[in-house]
Amino acid sequence: MKTLSVKKFRDYYVINATRVGMSAKFGNYATEAEARQAADEMLAKFTLGLISEPGSVQLVKDAVANFMARQEERVQDGDISRAHFEDIERAVRFCLRIKIDAKAFGHHDLAKLVRQENAGDLSAAFVRAIKSEGKSKATAEKRIKGLKAFLNHCQVKGWIKANPLDKVSLGLSSEISDRAPRIQPETIQQLIAAGLEGETLMSQAMVVTALSTGIRQGELRALTWGAVDLAAGEVHVRQAVKHGRGSVIGKPKTKRGFRIVPIPAETVQLLRQLKLQSQHSQGSDLVFATGAGLPKQKKTLRALIERASKRAGIERMVWGDMRHFFASVQLSALGEDWSEVASLMGHSNPSFTYRQYGHFSRNADKQEKARSAAASAIFGG
Repeated sequence: MKTLSVKKFRDYYVINATRVGMSAKFGNYATEAEARQAADEMLAKFTLGLISEPGSVQLVKDAVANFMARQEERVQDGDISRAHFEDIERAVRFCLRIKIDAKAFGHHDLAKLVRQENAGDLSAAFVRAIKSEGKSKATAEKRIKGLKAFLNHCQVKGWIKANPLDKVSLGLSSEISDRAPRIQPETIQQLIAAGLEGETLMSQAMVVTALSTGIRQGELRALTWGAVDLAAGEVHVRQAVKHGRGSVIGKPKTKRGFRIVPIPAETVQLLRQLKLQSQHSQGSDLVFATGAGLPKQKKTLRALIERASKRAGIERMVWGDMRHFFASVQLSALGEDWSEVASLMGHSNPSFTYRQYGHFSRNADKQEKARSAAASAIFGG
């Protein structure tokens, strides 16, 4: 049965009534029971047509509240997964902060800003902001898809006449910066040799483990000593720090996120040294813990890889580059065994792995064909 959500705000209860075209903080109720009764009555009236959805909204952030309420409905109806909802929410939340004419997108008047005559400039501003974030291509694509879905919602509602992102896509061959030069073996070797000089043993081990396993940064931050089998040379991925939830640890991103990744002897030796020196070395302790035993923050990892890149004299890397490096290495070793590579990466299915990393394999094939054609033309045969 569908309901309107109720939550406590300060010392009273409010209703999230965006689903029926009203405020996200509607009402002022002394008890939760009173708020829930009012919410049920409001939804009943809406169902009977006694409350109409607004024909227009003014601010972008108000339209977003309505859009996200609709996405919550879709989750409850089983149309989309909770994980997909969270992807959309992150994308839209990021886009609300994008500056358009020196003002956050969320604070603009929707109808005045999104017009057919400035569609090109607006889409360019969105793409530019997403590019400058420096995230992976997959994340950039999610940003675009989430924003595009929101603008489609606004168009259907009649709040805007056209979606400026209708034909915008950031595929693997898009203008999002190519990370290939950053994940070449010689670049990574330079990062290890010069970039990590002067860093703590823990920082060195974090980078080397990320490169050796390809595990996501949330999985790395949640890795415990009990999940590291030094004798067998394996890392068992069992949990991850949840995205956007501070130090909250939960399950990996996907069901196939539970996996075992073999690690080279050099990484085993580095982790063994770290364990001997660490004040947090019990099975339940985090491998890369703060002094208080908590997970490292994302900004700590970001600062580390930026610092190491600068010291190594290479193009600034992002943490996700190390996962892509691992994928490229596995594809070189395993060929097009997409199922095995997907298993190592923790992907939900091999087809996703192909979409994300297939260009490594395809580009190698094209280069080999070009090489063979040139040899045949020059030397005969």
